[in-house]
Amino acid sequence: MSYQSLGDNNQGGYGQYNPYGAQQNPYGAQETPYGGQPQQSYGYGHANAMEQGNGGYEMSNVPDKNALLTKINELKQGIEDVKRKRQTQLRAAQAALLESNTSKEDQVTRQNVDYIEDEINTALRYLRDQLKRLKDTPGCGAPGPAEHYTIAKKSLQDEITAYQGDQSNFHKRLEEQVRRRYQMANPEATPDQLEAGVQAVMQGQEQAFMTPGTRSRQANDARQATMARSAAIRKIESDMRDLAQLFTDVQELVIQQEPAVTQINQGAEETHRNVQQANTKLDSAITSARNARRWKWYALIIILIIIAIIVGVAVGVTQANK
Repeated sequence: MSYQSLGDNNQGGYGQYNPYGAQQNPYGAQETPYGGQPQQSYGYGHANAMEQGNGGYEMSNVPDKNALLTKINELKQGIEDVKRKRQTQLRAAQAALLESNTSKEDQVTRQNVDYIEDEINTALRYLRDQLKRLKDTPGCGAPGPAEHYTIAKKSLQDEITAYQGDQSNFHKRLEEQVRRRYQMANPEATPDQLEAGVQAVMQGQEQAFMTPGTRSRQANDARQATMARSAAIRKIESDMRDLAQLFTDVQELVIQQEPAVTQINQGAEETHRNVQQANTKLDSAITSARNARRWKWYALIIILIIIAIIVGVAVGVTQANK
């Protein structure tokens, strides 16, 4: 996603903030626990600072419709970037956590999942804020920008919903792993004990997974793996609450048609009706004028005929008298 032409903070524009700008990954940008090329870093720390008021990116008045449409298209591109990150990087990182087998892998992969999730969460909040700024921009309610704004809003809502769905599925798979590993470590537990133990582990109570008399490395790895997954579960649950609020925020951004634009449109429609009425009256007048001219010619011809008859009669009488 590129926000490089969004203006200057000193000029009241969006600012030069890019939520996907380069920043070092706190978990190691060169480490890719699930294989492939080194992960690109996207700097959500800067975005958090922006959201807390440490940097402004207020939107200035857009001079024309084309400039406003450009801003909306940039927003759409940002949504596509988040979608691509979710479908590729996040899903790969989640698969790596589900497939990891050692405590070291669990730690690294879980941190990588957390990092990418934070990137997506921050980007979605940023896009929501940009949508708010566009809504308050003069001209956004005009025909053209209004339709594109509505499409961008719907795309952002769809992406939040898709992200919630992915996180819910990942949550279920993690919970299944926690339950299965706890049951393996406590094979004699009753169903009630199993459920209580699993819930305790998912709440972060590490001692609930301890197996009396077991000190093997395998048992320790199983405990570490379970706790890593329970931590990921708790983070997802927290993020899901934030996503629900984020979706509500976007849903409430209903753009209103600008009164001035409405008046202009109404004036244009009234002018069009007046022109049509004037044309109708003009056509009627032209028809009447043509009919009047036609009757004048008819009258003139009749008069000429009468005059000819009178002259003819007069001539005939004169000749008869002679």
